[in-house]
Amino acid sequence: MVKAVILVGGETTGTRFRPLTMDYIKCLFPVAGKPIISHILDKLVEDLGKDLEEVFLISFFKDPSKFDDYLKASKSEFPGVKLTLLTEPTPMGTGGGIFSFKDKVLAGNPDSPILFIHGDIVCDYPFKEMLSFHQESKSNISIMGVDPLVLLKDQAFQGLDKEQVLRKYGTVFSNRKSHDVVHYVEKPESDSFAKFSDTNYQTSINGGIYVFGASIFKQLEEAKTRKESSSDFAAAENDLEDPYNPSILSLELDVFKFLPGIEGSNFRAFGIEKSWYQLSTPHIALAANEFFLKQDPGKPSACLTPPIKILSKLGCQECKIGPNVAIGSNVKLGEGVRLKNCIICDDVTIGAHTIVTNAIISSGVKIGKWCRLEGTLNAPVSQASAENTSSFLSNLVVLCKDTQVSNQVFVYNSVVLPHKELKTDTKYEIVM
Repeated sequence: MVKAVILVGGETTGTRFRPLTMDYIKCLFPVAGKPIISHILDKLVEDLGKDLEEVFLISFFKDPSKFDDYLKASKSEFPGVKLTLLTEPTPMGTGGGIFSFKDKVLAGNPDSPILFIHGDIVCDYPFKEMLSFHQESKSNISIMGVDPLVLLKDQAFQGLDKEQVLRKYGTVFSNRKSHDVVHYVEKPESDSFAKFSDTNYQTSINGGIYVFGASIFKQLEEAKTRKESSSDFAAAENDLEDPYNPSILSLELDVFKFLPGIEGSNFRAFGIEKSWYQLSTPHIALAANEFFLKQDPGKPSACLTPPIKILSKLGCQECKIGPNVAIGSNVKLGEGVRLKNCIICDDVTIGAHTIVTNAIISSGVKIGKWCRLEGTLNAPVSQASAENTSSFLSNLVVLCKDTQVSNQVFVYNSVVLPHKELKTDTKYEIVM
């Protein structure tokens, strides 16, 4: 039996995903027709089947009722899965939450391996292979490492070199033969790479999926003790956490950072050489949309160019849809509409002869006739940060909830916040 823990975030996360977090919890944002968390659950069920004992969703939303509709729907979508929402009273970090819910996570079968998954990760989710690796290598903790050279081939990382990619994420240095992790660091500087430039070492990105057993709670207890006893303890950069608060624990900074070199830690890296994304910006949402659509591309027709996913009942009406288009439920399209590389959420209306390309259209948006909504996606999408997101939002179109666009309006490389009305052309703007 296997238990899974998925971190689903809270109010203070997802800042780079704005303004879409004004409309959606990030892990519930629809990508290729379903919330990203459902893609994770799909693969858990596919890989583990009846061996999946329970799935815990750990969040720190002040109002956990935001998940009520999803939990209700999941009962029919995943009838054999026991899904439990655990809400932290305050943000407790990537390790603090699971540590505080130790008794609930270990209940039933305390010896079951635990799959720990960051809920904004997009990849093939090699859960079955990773669990086999964990067992066969006799690891205490296994971390998924992503080959940065593979990512450099992806358009989402264009314009970056290997070190620039590694500096954006946690970095894992491991022995190529034994897979033992010899060093772990968040957003490393150049001197870290120099120390492990030898060909005996593999340098990978922290892929945000871990496997461990009950021993992780001992490691977290020791981490808490370290923080309580060391007033000068520092934990590098962390968007969520106060490094001096012992109730806030980071698996990455308070545990993984200290494990290499400890005899008997059995901390090993499971490497993958496939596409991987962290759903951090609207640009990445479009890349993730394409990634999942290609797994089930749909069938072509005179009006449809796969990969596509359509949840509404649409008449063709001389429309042209695709490639890389996901359409939610209760969407209405006028005749002659052209959609390409976009996400159209629920309850959207698009008037006749309108073109939408390189765009995300949130729920309840109404777009008039003969409009053109166009993003160019001409910048490296992965470079956006919490500080400079706006400069990289300007190469796609994002219309937030209940936006209205009048007839014959041109929207080019712009972002429109919820409940706005566009009556004139809008170019390179953030409409607030």
